[in-house]
Amino acid sequence: MNLFKTKTAKISRLLFLFIAMTSTLLLTSCDDDDDNMMEPTQTIVDIAAGNSDFSILVSILQMPEFSDLLAAASDPNSSLTVFAPNNTAFTNLLTALGKSSLDEVPTPLLRQLIEYHIVGSTVLSTQLTNGPVPTLLIDESITVDITNGVKINSSNVLIADLEASNGVIHAIDAVLLPSFVTNALGTISDVFLFDNDYTILTEALQTAGLLDVLSTSTTDGYTLFAPSNDAFIAAGITSLDGLDAATLTPILLYHVLGAKVLSTELPADGIAQTLSNDENIYLGYLTSSVLVNGLTQITEVDIERSNGVVHKINRTLVPPAPNVVDIAVALSTADNPEFTVLVSLLTSPAYSAITDAIIASSDITIFAPTDAAFDEIASVIPTLTEAQISNILLYHAVDARVFSTGLSDGQVVGMMNMEDITVNITSGAVSLTDFTTEAANVTEVNIQGSNGVIHVIDKVLLPF
Repeated sequence: MNLFKTKTAKISRLLFLFIAMTSTLLLTSCDDDDDNMMEPTQTIVDIAAGNSDFSILVSILQMPEFSDLLAAASDPNSSLTVFAPNNTAFTNLLTALGKSSLDEVPTPLLRQLIEYHIVGSTVLSTQLTNGPVPTLLIDESITVDITNGVKINSSNVLIADLEASNGVIHAIDAVLLPSFVTNALGTISDVFLFDNDYTILTEALQTAGLLDVLSTSTTDGYTLFAPSNDAFIAAGITSLDGLDAATLTPILLYHVLGAKVLSTELPADGIAQTLSNDENIYLGYLTSSVLVNGLTQITEVDIERSNGVVHKINRTLVPPAPNVVDIAVALSTADNPEFTVLVSLLTSPAYSAITDAIIASSDITIFAPTDAAFDEIASVIPTLTEAQISNILLYHAVDARVFSTGLSDGQVVGMMNMEDITVNITSGAVSLTDFTTEAANVTEVNIQGSNGVIHVIDKVLLPF
């Protein structure tokens, strides 16, 4: 036997066995390392919550209104990419908007901003290419630019590829703004878009596809009569569920004039044409305020922006504008009702011919007695015949649209019952003298509707 060959064979077998075992251990070790690198255990929320630079973003996700987004970012089965603004980015945004805290940013807008920072799949930095990337915000994409570093819209990626078990985070230095927000900045749209009191108006304009229209520049500009949330609620609109663009568009355009008109430039005749099928609104110039369509008060005027002006109102406008009878009826059922006696007469079948004539008139003026004025003759009314009451009603109407500015001292005005009243003006105070020569004081003027104007008086005019 060749002893050398035998020993050599044994050594070769032992060496092969050692190499095989070592290779197995090395491969097992490498596989374990790869598994640890490729399988993060923390979710996107876990990573963000563990980084103090994302505390504002985390506080937003923890708001009750965003529970669905928080759940998605916490779900280990999700696949998301979050471009996460740091705290400085949110602080800079608030400063730019003139807000002191996130509480001043409308919650629906805040949700849209957050959705705009989320992509519905996992995208590592090595997978980014120049161009648009769709986000969770419907019809809105971010723009990626990797020409020099990585930019998302105009923000810079500060830290890339914070990998999570359900996606990845890229830290950015500015809050990303959807196109409808950037388009609105500096225009009349930003008056309501960033205001908590105008979220219903914002939602309605977005539903109707009109927000970008009010964010564009025109030669003449726009005038928007902007109803607050309370104005919608007063009209019985607390939700836009079931209302589509076709329904909302004519109503919203009825709040818009196709030119910039400051409060000092509102038409003297009180009639202005809107963008809603050329329907008119009717302005009444009271001593202390301006009314639109006899019922809506302008609460704030002349909020100017690059493409027009906004006047805030406390009641929504609905085309067509109400006539003077409708206005009186509405005022008789308001929180502080007025004209209930006058309306009871106008809506009585006995005097329907007079009411129909008032409604049919294209230009009429009503001197409307208050309930207190009727109380003064409460004992007399039961003694009057229908013909006499008809005569009294017609004695309060003029077959023409007469504004307070059209009244002068000593003026004799012919009424619809073919009798006259006399106008008295002393130190700006207006009163009317009837057949009895007792003065009826005019307490409110120029409540204008589609077919005329109402002036309020504190005494029932008597033609006999």
